[in-house]
Amino acid sequence: MQESEQYLELIRRDPFLRAMLASYENVAGSTAGKDVLDYGCGYGWGSYLLSCHCRRVTAYDPDQERIEFASRVFSRKNIHFISEEACLSGKYYDLICLFMVLHNIRDCEDILIHLPGYLNPGGMIMFSYKSTYRALVPVLDQWACDCGFTLAHSSHRYLSDEESVEERCYYKNRDEEWFYAL
Repeated sequence: MQESEQYLELIRRDPFLRAMLASYENVAGSTAGKDVLDYGCGYGWGSYLLSCHCRRVTAYDPDQERIEFASRVFSRKNIHFISEEACLSGKYYDLICLFMVLHNIRDCEDILIHLPGYLNPGGMIMFSYKSTYRALVPVLDQWACDCGFTLAHSSHRYLSDEESVEERCYYKNRDEEWFYAL
């Protein structure tokens, strides 16, 4: 079995990682022909899954070691792994994914303000986070209001009796060809 598939099998066995993987799997079907930014891609396995469906994935993470691992294990022709945020300047995407990212960023409001600048008209931004980070809800609500985004979908999946993964999908100038189903 290929190394990337071995890692994916390990991820599917871990409850938390499997829940995060589900966010990628849920959105993958609606990415055909789209350009996707996986912001905070970590080790790149989510970007790898998306690349099976979309036109191109830009996988960004500031951790150079993670990007090197991702480039080695999960490389494909339509994935571009980068660790410098400056490389995103002037690029536009149909979908931006931030799965389990915002709670790890010191000043997430600063990141949120810059994200719309990377989005094509009619594009979508999707977030996921553990329910224990409920403080993100008012931050996302305020961001959406300030930037003119509409909440398209919100859902959760249970990890345990006490914890779940929340997902929120936002759009601006909705493109009717997008379809997102959880």
